[in-house]
Amino acid sequence: TADPLLMTSRMATSSSAPQWGLSPEEEQTLRHIVAGSASFSLLGSAIVIGSILKFRELSKRFFAIRLIFWLALTDGSAALFNVLGGFVDVRRLSVSAPYFLCELQAVGLLYFNLSSIFWSSCFAFTLFRDVVPAFPRRVLRTYEVYFHAVCWPLPALLTGATTALGYLGDAGPWCALGPAYGSQYLLCFYLPLVLAFVFNATTYIRVWGHASERRVTRYTSLYLIAFAAVWLPSLVVRLQVLVSGAASAPTFWLAAIEALCMPLQGALNALVYGWSLPTIRDMYRTMLLGANSIDAFVCGPSTFSHSLASSPPSSEYSPPDCYILGTTSVSLSPGVSSMSISPGTCSSSPEDCSRPTPSFGREYAA
Repeated sequence: TADPLLMTSRMATSSSAPQWGLSPEEEQTLRHIVAGSASFSLLGSAIVIGSILKFRELSKRFFAIRLIFWLALTDGSAALFNVLGGFVDVRRLSVSAPYFLCELQAVGLLYFNLSSIFWSSCFAFTLFRDVVPAFPRRVLRTYEVYFHAVCWPLPALLTGATTALGYLGDAGPWCALGPAYGSQYLLCFYLPLVLAFVFNATTYIRVWGHASERRVTRYTSLYLIAFAAVWLPSLVVRLQVLVSGAASAPTFWLAAIEALCMPLQGALNALVYGWSLPTIRDMYRTMLLGANSIDAFVCGPSTFSHSLASSPPSSEYSPPDCYILGTTSVSLSPGVSSMSISPGTCSSSPEDCSRPTPSFGREYAA
C-alpha cells in the first residue's frame, strides 16, 4: 500500500505548488547566490544612507540627495528581504503551499522593488524639470509630496492585490508569485517595470537634448544601463517561464544570471546615482576615509555648480547661488555645518553672487 503521507505531499504538490524546472538543490544554490549578491546592495545602501544622515544639512540644501536617500532606503529594504530568502526551506515549498517565511519575503520584495523602481522615475522626472528651460527649478521641491503619494501607496496596492488573490509562492531564486501565475507576475510587476524604464529612457533622451555638458549624457546613460542590467535577465526568465511553462523553465544558468543581477540593484544605484553627484561623492569620501571634513561651499568662477536640484533660494534650504562645492575643506560635524552660509551672502565679490543659479545638469558635469 502507498504511504499516506507521500500521497498527501504529492496531492499538495500537484494542486497548490506547481513545480519549477529546477531541483530543490538548484533552487537552494540560487538563493545562496541571491543572498551573496544582496549583501553588496546592503553595503552600498548603508553607505548612502549613513552619509546622508551624517551630513543632514546637505540633504536639506540639495533636493536630489533627498531623492537618493529614499531610493537607497527602498534598495536596502529589498536587499534585506533577498537575504531572508536564504532561510526559506525550498524542500518544504516543493511539497506544500507557501508558508509564512516565503510569503513574508514575497511581500517585501514586491513592495520595495516596485517602490525603488518608482523612485528612479521620480529622479528622472526631477532631472528633466530642472534641465529643460521651460520649467523653473524653484518648483522642484513642491513635487516631493506627490512622489511620496506615488512611491509608497501604489506598490502597496499592487502587492496587496497579489497577496489577497493568493498569487504568492515560490519564484525560483526567491519567493514572489508562484509558477502557476506567470501572466499575473508579468502584469502586476513587470508591466510597471517596463513602463518605468520607457519613461526613464524617454525622459533622459529629452534631457540629452537640453544638457550643455556631455557628462550629463554619460551619467544618465549609466542610470539606464544599471536599470537594464538589474532587470533584463529577470524579465527574460519570466518570459521564458510564460512561454515554455514552469515545468521546463527556466534553465539553471539563466536563473543564476537573474539571481546574480537582480539583488545588485542597491549596489549599482549607490554607484551610478551617488558617484555621479559630486555632493554625494564628497560624503562617500568622508565616510570611507574617516575624515572630518568634506568639500565646502566656496565661490569660484572656473568650477561648475553643485546646486543639484536645490530648492528655490530660501532662508531654510538653499545656499547662495554663488556657492559651489569646491576644493576648500571645512569641518563638518554630523548634521551641522561649521561654515555658516546665509542666503544672500558671499565671501567673494558681489558680481559672483549675482550670477544666475546654474541648472541641474551642471551638477553632473562637475
